Amino acid sequence: MATGGMAAAIALTPVINASVPKDAKTEAKRVVSTKILAEMRSPSSLASLKLPNIETSSWHSSSQSAKKIKSAIKKEVSYTISTKGNVRSNLVEFSKQVSETLNDSRGWSRIGVVFREVTSGGDFDLILSQAELLPTFSSGCDAEWSCRVGKSVIINDNRWSGATTAWNDAGGDMRNYRHMVINHEVGHWLGHGHLNCSGANNPAAVMQQQSIDLQGCAFNPWPLDSELWSTTLGIVL
Repeated sequence: MATGGMAAAIALTPVINASVPKDAKTEAKRVVSTKILAEMRSPSSLASLKLPNIETSSWHSSSQSAKKIKSAIKKEVSYTISTKGNVRSNLVEFSKQVSETLNDSRGWSRIGVVFREVTSGGDFDLILSQAELLPTFSSGCDAEWSCRVGKSVIINDNRWSGATTAWNDAGGDMRNYRHMVINHEVGHWLGHGHLNCSGANNPAAVMQQQSIDLQGCAFNPWPLDSELWSTTLGIVL
């Protein structure tokens, strides 16, 4: 009897539903979110916010440093200067103007090369020769023009002192002819062959035979952008 009475009492005990209405939950979430957002926007919160410290990986830093070092290094090419036979031109002036030409920012230095004159053992030999002696270097050389044979870059003294009819008739000046003939013959040593005029009034390639015929091009003593490479030095741009 007592057991039944207790069961009845338990059965009669009201069940209290502790759940919050759905609308009330939604409203509570909205209030909390608004409060958090307001705190995040406050100046004091932003001031205390610390960004993660992202370190550059060592391999990336090394790679970038190597690139900077590589771009700052220029390949050095050495050359000797001498004469052959009776030359009329001043050798001191020749040496000075050769260096100016080879290291001019408009010339072959653009492939990343510094040219340095040495007394012996140069990478190539620059020879100012009596015109009549040019054929003694090779059967392919002519007393009329300058020439290149192996590591010998031979400048015809007549051309150095007077240029050519084609160049003079086109209005070219003496200093630019000297720039051109040095760049042209050294260009052969660098691995270049001859080129033709690309179109009327276009600047001639420095490897065009401008001493002989401009072919409608304008005289130009400096290598074109398309000529900035060297198979001899392994430089391809």
